[in-house]
Amino acid sequence: MQGRYNNEDCAIVQCKSVRATEAENIVDLEGEYQTLHLSQYFLDSFYERAKNYGVDDLPRMKWNISTAFIGKLTEKLPDAPGKDEPDSRSLVFSVFMVLPLLPSGALCREVKFSGSEEVGLNPDSLGCAVDAYAHHIAVDSMYKVVISDIQGIITPDRTIIFFDPQSHTAQGDSGYWDHGQSAITEFLKSHKCNKHCKALGLDTELPPFSNTNHKGPLRIGFED
Repeated sequence: MQGRYNNEDCAIVQCKSVRATEAENIVDLEGEYQTLHLSQYFLDSFYERAKNYGVDDLPRMKWNISTAFIGKLTEKLPDAPGKDEPDSRSLVFSVFMVLPLLPSGALCREVKFSGSEEVGLNPDSLGCAVDAYAHHIAVDSMYKVVISDIQGIITPDRTIIFFDPQSHTAQGDSGYWDHGQSAITEFLKSHKCNKHCKALGLDTELPPFSNTNHKGPLRIGFED
């Protein structure tokens, strides 16, 4: 649903009532909010890695998280309609998430760079940078996290605005989408390094998982 907050257009999102309860809606929104911030954290460290390795040909990328927050209604929701009656309520739960409204229009293009379980193998220059970013996440987290289902809007100036990520973590507890260590291992087996991975010094071999007992995520290799 589109709305306005602080005189800016925004998107207001929550789970669909047909597949979630109030409690499940809160858990899912919190998980998505945390995954968005984690994804931006790793994007920041990706650019920091690039700076340290002297790589300056990466595209502008960001996650759609700058002014996002989770809110709760202060007034009671209208009662749900009766059986076989249409549900015209704008919100079906009291808790919701507000996100910046994504750009749209003829000059914007939506691209899916990877799937929830499918590793990105993009042939174009923008896609190669996104694939290297995904590889960096695995390395920077000491192989405890991968971000999947990476998709975004490419704007006219070729900035990529990512949205709606999923994550797989060693603990397997970041959300219903989290397939745990098996998904991380599959990513590392399936990923194909490109020129950006090599320029950024990203590992090309499977790590010794028995030796990765760090809790992560950590920014690796950026000591003063």
